[in-house]
Amino acid sequence: MADIAIASSSSTPRTESVGSTLASAIALLENDQNLKKQIREAVEPIDDLSRSAITELNKLHSAPHSQHAEICQNAADIIGRTQPIWVTVAALIPQGEFYRYQFAVGPTMRNLTTSLVLARFMLHDELTPAHTVSKILGLQQEGTEALQLSAEDYLQGVIGSVNELPRLSINAVTAQNFDLPIKISSFVNDIFASYSLLNLRNDALRRKFDSLKYDLKRCEDVVYDLTLRGLTKPRE
Repeated sequence: MADIAIASSSSTPRTESVGSTLASAIALLENDQNLKKQIREAVEPIDDLSRSAITELNKLHSAPHSQHAEICQNAADIIGRTQPIWVTVAALIPQGEFYRYQFAVGPTMRNLTTSLVLARFMLHDELTPAHTVSKILGLQQEGTEALQLSAEDYLQGVIGSVNELPRLSINAVTAQNFDLPIKISSFVNDIFASYSLLNLRNDALRRKFDSLKYDLKRCEDVVYDLTLRGLTKPRE
């Protein structure tokens, strides 16, 4: 019995050490989980604005061509309203640890990029570069140093905007707008050609790229049908 008592007594310091070590790890885990929850909650108002921008852009499919510019500008203005909220989000992310918490903000940045690229294509007939997207979102303003628009989020966002264009092309024909499908087809072809030159090692991005092939074909089919019906302007 004495031997047992001695063994039990000698194990106490180790037990306390194990308990203290695990308690410390659990506390760190709980703090990390709480921070992730705070970041997700801080991003929710931005998600609400993102959905509002998407809803506004969906009007393109049924509105006459004369209203397209107003719709796209309204969507861009909605996206611009996210700027002050990003400052709140950035304040929660420890400096230098963006990629640790990217999962909480990345999908939102991709959705906003998709809407902004689509709106600005319709307004300016161009692909909005990443630095411009970042500036419009407010990721270059003071107080957002902990945030960034990653290359992956930007590239996926661009593909997301292209995914919306075949439907818009078809609806444009229904609305007797025969110029827009040609504009769309040319833009999608340029995007596809540029992505084809990239060595995409990211699995998610490569899968998204595969969807461009089908988008391009659908857009080209619309233009082909218009050409057969003599509804396209002859090239000068």
